[in-house]
Amino acid sequence: MDRLIIFDRNGIAKAFTRKNVFYDYSGRPLAFLDGTNIVSYSGKHLGWFQGGYVRDEHGDAVGFTKGARGGPITPISAVPPIPPIPAIPPIPPIPPIPPVSPIFSLSWSSTTLEQFFNR
Repeated sequence: MDRLIIFDRNGIAKAFTRKNVFYDYSGRPLAFLDGTNIVSYSGKHLGWFQGGYVRDEHGDAVGFTKGARGGPITPISAVPPIPPIPAIPPIPPIPPIPPVSPIFSLSWSSTTLEQFFNR
């Protein structure tokens, strides 16, 4: 996964990726990808990234990339801003043993993308 734009359920660009790291649009590193698992820099398992969807602990979608498949219907996306030069991310902690993934749903989560990354 190199550079992807992550949109929220309303089609607004809220984050982007670079080299398996999720950043917000201020360039701050939010989390990193370990396989399909999204892990915070505090070492907490946040959810999964699969099929172009960011999924919460219940398997519901909280965000998506263009071309996402296997989840809820995505809205028309707004034109995203140009991503800034990201900050150097901290050294990732040893990822926790991830929980068993739930069956991914066709629903949107009630959790916003910002809430997802700030847990």
